[in-house]
Amino acid sequence: MANLKETSFWEEGIYQWETSDPVLGGENGIDNVPTRQLANRTKWLKDNKLDKSATAANAELAKKARTADRLTDARKVGGVAFDGSADIDLPGVNKPGNQNTSGNAGSAFKLYNPRKINGVPFDGTQDINATPAGAVMYFAMDAAPVGWLKANGAAVSRTLYANLFAAIGIRFGAGDGKTTFNLPDLRGEFLRGWDDGRGLDAKRIFSSPQSDAVQDWTAGFTYQRAELRRKYELIEGGFKIKAMNEIGLGNPLDHAEGWSVGFGVLGPGINNVARTANETRPHNIAFLACIKI
Repeated sequence: MANLKETSFWEEGIYQWETSDPVLGGENGIDNVPTRQLANRTKWLKDNKLDKSATAANAELAKKARTADRLTDARKVGGVAFDGSADIDLPGVNKPGNQNTSGNAGSAFKLYNPRKINGVPFDGTQDINATPAGAVMYFAMDAAPVGWLKANGAAVSRTLYANLFAAIGIRFGAGDGKTTFNLPDLRGEFLRGWDDGRGLDAKRIFSSPQSDAVQDWTAGFTYQRAELRRKYELIEGGFKIKAMNEIGLGNPLDHAEGWSVGFGVLGPGINNVARTANETRPHNIAFLACIKI
C-alpha cells in the first residue's frame, strides 16, 4: 500500500475509464490515472492560492506586468542574463539532440501533442497496441507473451478482448453466441496463403481448413523374359525386381539353365525404406502460434 505521487500541475482534463480498459493498478496503472490527475489539480490549487489581501493597486501592477516588454531588474535564467527584451538560449535547452529531460519532461505521463505509432493514437496516458489486433506470430516458447493469446481455438470474452473481436469477429467460431467468440486453432497446422482469386487454390474460402492430400499419379513398367544362367538378380529401390523360374520350380539359382520371368513390386521408397505416418507432411519444427489481442 502506498500513496500516490502528487505533482503541482493543472490537468486540463480528467481521464474517463472505458469499458475496454484492463484492470491495472500500480504507479502508472490505468486505474490510478483519474485519481492522480485530481490530486495534481488539488496540489496546484494549494500552491497557487490567491492572496485575498490583494489591493486594487496590486491588480493594476499585475495589469502592467502583463504588458511590459522589459524587466526593471534583469535576472539570470540558468546562468544566462535575461531582462525580457530578447530570447535567450539556455545550456542544454533548445539545442536539437541536447535537451535536458531531468525536469518536468522526465516525469511527464501525457504528451502535449498526441502522436500516432503505426497509425494508433498515443498520448502517453495508457498502453497501446502498435501491432494490430488479429496478427499471428510464432514464438520459441511454450507460453503466450503479454498482449498475446495462444491460437488454440479457445472461447474468450467479447468484452475483455474487444479489439480482437472487432478484428476477427466470429469467423473462427461464435463461442456461446452472446458473450464469447473463438480464437483460431493453429495447433499442429501449417499455414497456407489465401488464394484470394489467384486460382492455385481455387474457390477457397478465407480462414477455411483444408485436409491433407496426395496428388493423383500412376506408374508403369514392362516385364521381359530372359534366359537365366547361374545368376540371380535382385534390385531394390522404388521397384523390387526379382528373376523367377518360368515353371515355378523354386529358386532359379538351383538351375543351371532355363527361362525366367521377371516381375516387379512397387515399393514405398528409396532402397525399400520409407518414413511412413498417418499424414503427408514436409520436414518441420513445432513453435507456439499466438494471436495479438
